Amino acid sequence: METIKMQNIQKKYGDKIALTKVNLTVNKGEVVSLIGPSGSGKSTLLRCINFLEVPSQGNVLIEGQPIDYKVNSIGKLTIGSKIKMSKVRSKVGMVFQHFNLWKHKTVLENIIEGPMIVKKMPKEKAIEIADELLNKVGLYDKRNEHPSDLSGGQQQRIAIARALAMEPSVMLFDEATSALDPEMVNEVLQIMMGLAKEGMTMMIVTHEMGFAKQVSDRVVFMEDGQIVTIGTPNEIFASNNNPRVTKFLQNLQPLS
Repeated sequence: METIKMQNIQKKYGDKIALTKVNLTVNKGEVVSLIGPSGSGKSTLLRCINFLEVPSQGNVLIEGQPIDYKVNSIGKLTIGSKIKMSKVRSKVGMVFQHFNLWKHKTVLENIIEGPMIVKKMPKEKAIEIADELLNKVGLYDKRNEHPSDLSGGQQQRIAIARALAMEPSVMLFDEATSALDPEMVNEVLQIMMGLAKEGMTMMIVTHEMGFAKQVSDRVVFMEDGQIVTIGTPNEIFASNNNPRVTKFLQNLQPLS
């Protein structure tokens, strides 16, 4: 079953082309990692999936449901129905590079806000789910603290719990470990690896090649807003014969 389907996605910012004719399908339970040089369009692609960006052309379907963009008065695509967009977006959880937690709210309040406001979930049910997720990420004892009291790794684990509280069909991770100190990276990767083992559909933008190699069903290499090649981790990392991919990998630290 297709969880995500991107059809001929193009994205322009003025004269700058960020994405060109991207077609990609991610099936239920699949883990797909996006790799490539900075500025290659990886994060923009995720933002189109989560409707934080409206493509200049093309469409995104989540579990078969399109957003139905419309053309505005100056010829640009816009959201056709914000109500429909909100309903579809609730199926997509996203974890960002810089956590994006509400600093004035406690850890528990951060997690229950979305389910209560967006899904109209009773507070008691939202707290029950939040406590389960806090146990899952190993931070139940931090439920009444504020983000400023936590390490970067702990904040990112809370951000993951907050996204999961919406009970999404797919999780998007946009360089979730790149802002962390090296010793904190592994604690976040372990949570992500656990989600993959549980069968969560995931798309991951990452520079952690060892992690991508270990967790992915498929790896997508992007450059200049295009998908250059897609393959299994073995096809990309071990038996790859694409000179551009080879050069990119050689410029990184050795794979673990």
